[in-house]
Amino acid sequence: MIPFVVAAVLLQAVSAPPVPFAVGETYEYSPHYSVNLFGSLGSTTMTVVGIDTVRGVPSWHFTLMTTVSAPFYKNQSRLESWTSVKDFVSRRFIHVVNENGKQYADDDFQIHADSGYFRNHADTVSKPTPRDALDDLSFIYYIRTMELQDGKTYHFQRYFRQDHNPVEVTVLGHDTLGMPDGSRRRCWLLHLLVDEPNGMFSKKANAKLWLSDDGVRIPVQIRSEVGVGSVTLKLRKISRAQ
Repeated sequence: MIPFVVAAVLLQAVSAPPVPFAVGETYEYSPHYSVNLFGSLGSTTMTVVGIDTVRGVPSWHFTLMTTVSAPFYKNQSRLESWTSVKDFVSRRFIHVVNENGKQYADDDFQIHADSGYFRNHADTVSKPTPRDALDDLSFIYYIRTMELQDGKTYHFQRYFRQDHNPVEVTVLGHDTLGMPDGSRRRCWLLHLLVDEPNGMFSKKANAKLWLSDDGVRIPVQIRSEVGVGSVTLKLRKISRAQ
């Protein structure tokens, strides 16, 4: 990982487009379940870890970590994305899910968007990917850079699993949500959808994302369907880049 000061110099060197995040930005969330008999069950953390080099290309390193622990249920999931600084295209994506000791996902996708294919782990079989591919996690950061309009639906042919495109982002309107410091902030309310049965934005998940309507575009809240109910990730702590 490249230190923050070096990263800042590197961003200038590669003529990176301006983005509303920086190395060290961390958001911590508390999950709230619609059906919950056990109180607080875990935590989720989303972080801009640093800038790494992937196959010679300076790339943002993003992570989304979730831990859930209840008397009869435990879950640990990890998403990691390496997305090029200059053109914001995914280079690598890790997706790991463990429930009650059973491994449901253990993926490490090497995404060669410039060559139009991706592979999982050491697979010899290649699958097609768009030349401007984005993965599940990098899409959240990409959406933070967008200009949004009320009532508009955006379609993107950029999901790295090419046969599951398009990604659909619908602007449902605005909400006002509480922030960790007690203030309240006006937020865009977005509905995210991609035809990928086990992805973050699947039809089953019915995912919604609240982004602050300002220059920072803070992911203030995330909601998705899980089993018989839903889980809402509510922002509880913000750590800025140092």
